[in-house]
Amino acid sequence: MSYIRNNRILLFITSVLLIANIGLLYYFVFNKPAHPPKPSEDEMHKMAIQKVKDEVGLNNEQAVAYDSLRSQQFRTMRPLFKQVTRSKEDFFSLIYQPNVSDSVLSSYASQIGKNQMELDLSTFHYFQSIKALCNEEQKPKMDSFIKQIVKRIISNNGPRRPSDKKENK
Repeated sequence: MSYIRNNRILLFITSVLLIANIGLLYYFVFNKPAHPPKPSEDEMHKMAIQKVKDEVGLNNEQAVAYDSLRSQQFRTMRPLFKQVTRSKEDFFSLIYQPNVSDSVLSSYASQIGKNQMELDLSTFHYFQSIKALCNEEQKPKMDSFIKQIVKRIISNNGPRRPSDKKENK
């Protein structure tokens, strides 16, 4: 008892630290902040159109044409992405075969290149068509917008949509 009486300050500091640790433990384990729900595909679609309207200054008629081109592009791109993925899976499945010749590897790698070329050409033509929607005042803004998209595509290895994740499962 005399030990506790003589060290009240240490006991007080220890108690405060214990309570603080319990509080932090509660905060990090039980009181996690809720993450906002991810937007639906329809909400993402509307946000994309609104972003183009805001950044480039498209009018409603141009926005409708852009929406139509965008929808068509995603319908075209989905099978192309699947082809690229499938050809890469086929290529890397060769690692399980012993003694694969260089000509076979080159053939599979060439197929990946052809599929990727198709994908990139389709994207290029799509960007040309959306740029053609713009008037002369909007074209520099669209060029800047397209540069942003291209940077994101290159750094993320392709655009991602919620429906792409669902289909791969």
